[in-house]
Amino acid sequence: MKPRLVAFTFLSLCGSIFSWAKSEPLPNVVMILSDDQGFGDYGFMGHEMIETPSLDRLASQSLRYDRGYVTTALCSSSLTTMITGLYPHEHGTTGNDPLKGISRQPWIDKFKNSPQLPKLLAKQGYISLHTGKYWHAHPKNSGFNHDMGATQRHGSPYSLSIGRDTMKPISDFLREAKDKEKPFFIWYAPFLPHTPHNPPADLEKKYRDLGAGGQAKYYAMCEWFDQSCGQLLDDLDKLKLSDNTLVVYACDNGWGRLDGKRGSVKASPYEQGVRTPIMFRWPAKISPQINSTDLASNLDLVPTILNACGIGPDERMSGIDLLNPTAVKKRKSIFLENFTHDMLDVDRPETALRARSVVQQNWKLTRWTEPHPELKSMGWQIGIPREKVELFDLTKDPLESTNLADQNPDVVQNLTAKLDAWWNPLQNKK
Repeated sequence: MKPRLVAFTFLSLCGSIFSWAKSEPLPNVVMILSDDQGFGDYGFMGHEMIETPSLDRLASQSLRYDRGYVTTALCSSSLTTMITGLYPHEHGTTGNDPLKGISRQPWIDKFKNSPQLPKLLAKQGYISLHTGKYWHAHPKNSGFNHDMGATQRHGSPYSLSIGRDTMKPISDFLREAKDKEKPFFIWYAPFLPHTPHNPPADLEKKYRDLGAGGQAKYYAMCEWFDQSCGQLLDDLDKLKLSDNTLVVYACDNGWGRLDGKRGSVKASPYEQGVRTPIMFRWPAKISPQINSTDLASNLDLVPTILNACGIGPDERMSGIDLLNPTAVKKRKSIFLENFTHDMLDVDRPETALRARSVVQQNWKLTRWTEPHPELKSMGWQIGIPREKVELFDLTKDPLESTNLADQNPDVVQNLTAKLDAWWNPLQNKK
């Protein structure tokens, strides 16, 4: 299904979109993180059937980047970037699981030595709540002081009940934060609309009646997730917390299939795998705008939040402040990386590398490579293509169906140089 991109509307501003003064109250922060949702699968992105009224309302009130990307289109890697502000090859979590027989502990240890958004916010007096997915044994490893218990691999039955069965941990935490007059941070990363696709019966029937066919369950899951977001946003309104709360929205990776390719776009470098709308709502500071031209990345979320909260980003972070129009306009390209589902060596992320990509203006270059022989692509993944260099004109070919690498050698050479200047581990691969 082809997503419709909204026309570009961006106000010309100088410097940051807002100015934060020490005399002002610190903003609260809520991160809403969808799980396995196509970037066009929202009402506000023009989907002709899926209804997402709560997120549509959020979008209408937000600074919205329609050209949002995740650095790696896989749950663990993407979420880890969104809490550390680092690329997967930097924080080490390039996949969901170590190869069978290898302990996860080295990846947890490396993760703990990475910047942690909750810990950094705690220095400013924030209290924080983890809900939903988390891939590093226990949310306390990131500095959360309120949580739903140990998560081990990616979540416990209790932590993954958020959104599906309950929103009470969030509503209770909001009341506590308000009573204590503390600035707060909430990580809302539910197991939605991720499989199992088992939506409420009434929602599934709605989409079957609308003619969704085999997509009815997934479409219903998207609306179910939207309903949970509505509950959270309504709680902020009821407690009169919305005005000074920065709500950040992104998805960890896409969902669906590409014509002519076997496998899911998830864990692939293709647009439908790596694209996500990225949104920021902060009524006290941000005017609603739609930016369908400039590039945004989940790498940018942590530095953007830290700047909004009066904290400078960690020196290891290379993302930009997406609330600073000067920084946004200055950016010319973004970089992506694609790995196998499994991991072999925490100190050699290149062993799992399948592809590196760079997006610059209308061009997207992907250079594929073979991972370590012990690491195989999953059967549900799109495989490594025969053509190891792919160049697409995203303006004319948003679904990446025509490889233009042979016709544009100069573009390939220029973008390859940018890729290698960013990260070129290939000489280390064995």
